[in-house]
Amino acid sequence: MWIMSQGKEDLVKCVAFSVAKNIGGKKKHALTGTVSNGIWGRKEIILGLYETKETALNELANIQAGIANNSKVFEMSDENLAELENNG
Repeated sequence: MWIMSQGKEDLVKCVAFSVAKNIGGKKKHALTGTVSNGIWGRKEIILGLYETKETALNELANIQAGIANNSKVFEMSDENLAELENNG
């Protein structure tokens, strides 16, 4: 599945996804995607950063739903935008 990163700077075709701790950042959890680099193996990239593990897991569930629905492209949500909409 093709993924547009949270910062809209990367469009990558990912073969696997995971949630991991983000060491040293204000946002403590990262959703990463694994991309295949052909003969060079695989590489993980950060697709989005989240303040809570629950928020990162919810975004992972959204990706899973996109895969189940045969979506070709998934755009990572901007956590700050979602917070503003919920509090506005």
